[in-house]
Amino acid sequence: MANKYLPCQARAFALSLLLLAGVICLDSGKSFAAQGVKQSPAPSTVYGGAPMLPPGAVTVTPYGSLRESDELDDYDIADLGSIADPLEPWNRFWFHFNDIFYLYIARPAYDAWVFITPHQIRGGLKNFFSNLLFPVRFVNNILQFRFMEAGVEFGRFVINTTSSLGLADVAKGKKAIVAVDPTGEDFGQTLGRWGIGQGFYLVWPIIGPSSARDTVGRVGDLFADPLFYLQPWELGAGVSGGLRFNALGDVLPLYEDLNSVALDPYIAMREAYVNFRKSQVMH
Repeated sequence: MANKYLPCQARAFALSLLLLAGVICLDSGKSFAAQGVKQSPAPSTVYGGAPMLPPGAVTVTPYGSLRESDELDDYDIADLGSIADPLEPWNRFWFHFNDIFYLYIARPAYDAWVFITPHQIRGGLKNFFSNLLFPVRFVNNILQFRFMEAGVEFGRFVINTTSSLGLADVAKGKKAIVAVDPTGEDFGQTLGRWGIGQGFYLVWPIIGPSSARDTVGRVGDLFADPLFYLQPWELGAGVSGGLRFNALGDVLPLYEDLNSVALDPYIAMREAYVNFRKSQVMH
């Protein structure tokens, strides 16, 4: 009997978290807006003299490429606009936890998965997962009043679903009426387009870097994710985890690059994440 009501309780808890975090994020957004467009740097509260990356030192793209600026070591050449990081000791703890998890658990496991699984299967599962998350992208395009992009997403979903059940990206070669970000839209981007600031920086176990706004966005996206309604909830969580694990090939190279080139990987990850999300919201 307990399992029957567990999904409802989980959704009610998620909704409560969404409303609570929304209030926090709104307050944070207003506070940043009051300070003007140019924000002051967020210094390290753990390492007072930790070097800061200048704007543009690291650029993150959806395909995980990394570019180092010629001014990488000139830390004092500009005023760095950054995100507030009042929970840095907590965030650094989970950053190091994730570092161990990704490099010493996820990486070997993923390499073994690549070794035993043909790339056609891995690619098919990746396409299937992307197609499955169509409602998230479609709803957020509507919420952003991007109706042309929503139409493109709908057309791609219909083509891929009817032709291959989403296992092949048949629509990839079709010319779209408008350009659409291949990574799609999420609720965190929608909140950003509504003028809500990122709030403060957060690092979640396994999930990785986030912010107050994007944490609210992740909770909101749950309600448009079909796997959230798959019963029993253990099955939905398992399928979602497996499909996300299959897509780690897009994440691990970037993570390893940032760790190898940065004097302080935590700061590099924070600034790269913030810049990436800013670019997505402005897209």
